[in-house]
Amino acid sequence: MRIDIWSDVVCPWCYIGVTRFERALEGFEGEVEIRLHPFQLDPEAPIPGVPARERYAAKFGDEAEAILARVTAAAAEDGLHFDFDRALTANTFDAHRAIAFARRSGKDRELEQSLFRAYFEEGLDVSDRAVLADRAATLGIERDGLAAYLESDDGVDDLRRAFGEAFDRGITAVPTFVFEDEFAVPGAVDTATFRRILEQMRAMSGG
Repeated sequence: MRIDIWSDVVCPWCYIGVTRFERALEGFEGEVEIRLHPFQLDPEAPIPGVPARERYAAKFGDEAEAILARVTAAAAEDGLHFDFDRALTANTFDAHRAIAFARRSGKDRELEQSLFRAYFEEGLDVSDRAVLADRAATLGIERDGLAAYLESDDGVDDLRRAFGEAFDRGITAVPTFVFEDEFAVPGAVDTATFRRILEQMRAMSGG
């Protein structure tokens, strides 16, 4: 079964949704191929990052604090700790390049999870190439290789093309999960729903 996931590492519902999906996979006996795809929730976000509360206030005005409180509470229900007092909202273009690089060693999902934690829990700037290289290194990804990749233009055109492909598919919000290239699940549905979908798709495929 192939599952394509569009997400962004500064998207709170992506962190929640991907976490729920990964938990749904635990104990699932079917064969699954997962492919991550990039999406920028805020393409105009700055480099270096700025305090997340400031960015949210500029974007959502008086509603910003309520939005942050709501998503922080939702995350807590899944055991995730969001610290928006420390978070630095930053451009994620290079973060997506780093994830693409990590795919070469099959560690793209691990790096994405690490970058979720870096942003939401640890107050790190995910537009900082040194931060990206350091996080990758903790997963056994060759740090110098990634650092050189990020300093070059490698992967830039591929990433821009991937953003365009998401638009062409009609994906305008994340997270979006597409099962077998035919059944799209938008948003951070609960773990039980993901498990039910996985079982239904496996039954339909006869596997």
